[in-house]
Amino acid sequence: MSGAAHGEPVVAEVRTALHDAAPEVKVVALVAFALSVAFVPHGAWWPFAVDALIVAVFAAWGRVPVRSLLVRLVVEIPFLAFVVLLPLVAGAEGLALAGAIVGKATLVVLATGILSATTPAPEIIMGLERLRVPAAFTAIGALAVRYLMVVLDELRRVNTARQARGDDARWFWQVRAVAQSTGTLAIRCIDRGERVHSAMLARGYDGRLPAVALGAAEASPRVLAATLAGAAVVPALVATVLTRGGIA
Repeated sequence: MSGAAHGEPVVAEVRTALHDAAPEVKVVALVAFALSVAFVPHGAWWPFAVDALIVAVFAAWGRVPVRSLLVRLVVEIPFLAFVVLLPLVAGAEGLALAGAIVGKATLVVLATGILSATTPAPEIIMGLERLRVPAAFTAIGALAVRYLMVVLDELRRVNTARQARGDDARWFWQVRAVAQSTGTLAIRCIDRGERVHSAMLARGYDGRLPAVALGAAEASPRVLAATLAGAAVVPALVATVLTRGGIA
């Protein structure tokens, strides 16, 4: 896999059948998995174990480092601040609801991490285009991913300049300097965005991104990815039937 400039994360160097699977199949598999996890009925816990096993199979299949998946769980921290309050408000019922929310969010975040670790962003965009997602959405998504890397690079530059002047964001009295850096970052991002857009227009940009050349995916990775994603739907359906029938 090729490297990345400006701090852009690099997809794992290993190549597996999951890496070579068609990106549209992996996107559909992720959506199916996320929906199946979201629709697990309240009070049913065993589907989470099945879904966790499916996530583990995908991670092992794609040789995704466990550490990289755990790092992605950091995005859950803001939601946990809300979840921890549920048991205090609703008692035992709130505790069960909090557990379900954390379980569902964790499974989806891990599944998303597997997709991003085995599929570069340009291939994901190409997969969305093959799924007939409107071009406006795919173009916005592609530019957002690319521009995020530009913003992070600009943020590092601002932080380096601020620290070179003796500021340390770890101390409360530096909050003014941090606020000023935030304003500086916003102005630089707007200016960078205008220059990037002008450069794109100068190169003939007409609202469509260049096509990404993808190799032909083998049938077996497609079938296996679709099978594992379909297997995630079964526990949610069975749990729903059992719950409505008063069995679970």
